[in-house]
Amino acid sequence: MKLALVFLATAALLAHAQEVNIKNMHAADGTVTGGTVAECDTSKDYFPWKTPRGAQAPAAKFTVEYFNYYKVVTTTDASPKKYLLVQRGCPTPADVTADMTLQVPLKSVAVASASWFRFFEAMGERHSIKGVNGYYSTSPCMNKMFEDSKITDMSWFGWNATTSLYTGATDPSAFTSSIEAHFVDAWTGGKNGVYVGASYEPTYQAASEWVHYISTFFNKEEEVSLFSQRSRNRWICSSTNADVSVEPKVVWTDYYPTSYGATSPAGWVINQCKEGDPSYRHCELIKAARGTPVTDFTASSSPNLYDKGNGQLLGVSDADFKKFSQDADVIVIAQNYCDSFSGTGTVETCDAHWKGILGKLEGTSAHTNDQVYDIGRQADPSGGVGYFEASVMPEVLLQDMIKATSGGMTEHEMVYLRKMKSEGVGNQITCASNAAAIGCIPTQAGLASTCTNTASDPIVSTATECGAGSTVRAMPLLVALGAVVAVFFSQ
Repeated sequence: MKLALVFLATAALLAHAQEVNIKNMHAADGTVTGGTVAECDTSKDYFPWKTPRGAQAPAAKFTVEYFNYYKVVTTTDASPKKYLLVQRGCPTPADVTADMTLQVPLKSVAVASASWFRFFEAMGERHSIKGVNGYYSTSPCMNKMFEDSKITDMSWFGWNATTSLYTGATDPSAFTSSIEAHFVDAWTGGKNGVYVGASYEPTYQAASEWVHYISTFFNKEEEVSLFSQRSRNRWICSSTNADVSVEPKVVWTDYYPTSYGATSPAGWVINQCKEGDPSYRHCELIKAARGTPVTDFTASSSPNLYDKGNGQLLGVSDADFKKFSQDADVIVIAQNYCDSFSGTGTVETCDAHWKGILGKLEGTSAHTNDQVYDIGRQADPSGGVGYFEASVMPEVLLQDMIKATSGGMTEHEMVYLRKMKSEGVGNQITCASNAAAIGCIPTQAGLASTCTNTASDPIVSTATECGAGSTVRAMPLLVALGAVVAVFFSQ
């Protein structure tokens, strides 16, 4: 019976293969033509491709409801927002209330966080980005657009809610008029602010689901469904094929050299894997790699210990942390940053800073076996790290973790994790001065030179395809067909 239903569903959808969502057109020079209907038929379904039910299975905090010519997107966290998205060229329904109404697909937006750029790249909507909060990206084509001044750096802009203008722009009125919506977090203001909650999700899988949310504002549900399905398949396959006999003990931590008060003391950070909190995503990652997060902690010499109440303990002393992590097989320090404000802004001072922190772990199993990692393997031209872009394709970070824990993936080339003892520390070495340095800082021009076409180059994937018998090695047609059937049954 199921096979018959799948056949009928497939046949029905293939018969209507030309029915697609109305999307923007992108010219090679960056010109974006909005996807508009000339005459709106409100009885017609303008969104044949939809975000499938179940796409939010990892509990991403948003919902999407579809109607013929409009959709209602709602965030469902502590401060819910309701967005009415109307097909461009169609009338706004009079009987629907929402916090904000927008014509879609959007074609000119600002983006507050560099960690979301790859969401837009996955949809093929680079050229819809007109403003960003800093030129931070490891993407060749994003750097090409920065270099060509196709995107405005809004680092020093502000949002004046009284005048509804961006301050700091050369022509505040003209720039504000050029923006249709601003994708923001909880701390950012902007014109028609659209909230993105990816960073608040408790798992990497839930965070990655926000690409579906953003796709609804561009009618790119089709492209994202196929992209997301392949990413999810790689995660499942990589985790399934990891060596379960190893069961390494893993500590995921951070270190703060300076105290900023009782609630932000200096010292080590311990994650105790409290489900439901964003800090839990590291535990999800370790478990998916078939490892065991180290969580049991007893304080004996941490007078400034602060319990955030979310599973994180701050201000752990060197002695307490060394005892806590003594037998861990792998330690990951989720930091590598240096800057002039902290007196670590040169190669020499940065190197000394992080080697000093690494030295605090001398005598632990992980340190002895060169299994202490930071997140500094991939840098952007500003000295930032690609790790913060990992939520778009989290399977890459998972594959790094599996390789680090000796659970498999021997053919995988590490992307984010770097061995601090043998491969390097900090973020101050430029590729121009030492191209062989792992995690060296590239130039914007160097990255940009590897982009062929900013309108058509696909998102750069650094994932390793999983085992020969896995779904990720299936023919693209079969992958697409599976996504089609999933969308059919979601209706």
